[in-house]
Amino acid sequence: MTDGKTEKLNSIKRPCQARKPDGSSCQAAALPGSDFCFFHDPDRADDRQAARSFGGSQNRMKTLAADAPDIKVESCQDVVRLISETINQVRRGDLDPRVANAVGYLANVLIKAAEQGDLEKRIADLEAAVQKPARGSDFPMTGMES
Repeated sequence: MTDGKTEKLNSIKRPCQARKPDGSSCQAAALPGSDFCFFHDPDRADDRQAARSFGGSQNRMKTLAADAPDIKVESCQDVVRLISETINQVRRGDLDPRVANAVGYLANVLIKAAEQGDLEKRIADLEAAVQKPARGSDFPMTGMES
């Protein structure tokens, strides 16, 4: 005498009857009322395709639309605005965090390059000032003035 529970358990524990490409047996449990698991049941081909499509769409990276306007980034204030906007886009789910990480990295590179450019300009200005003779003096400074 079998009850419904035992019959249900037995159908869940039955192994899939399919063979893998290497000839070994599939180790997954067969679906109730079938000799095959979800991946091998010929009657579930449409369900498998729908699951693949859904899964692929869920992994797609969220990026900005192709027609999104470019953002002018020339100062630290521009970078602050960009990072602030990017944070909000990630929080809303409009932008993939991986894209936001790239934006943050590139913003950091941009700031360092701008700082380097400023430093190079200051050094050039100082060098130019040191090389100019003092105004109003006809003689170069020798350190021997009295």
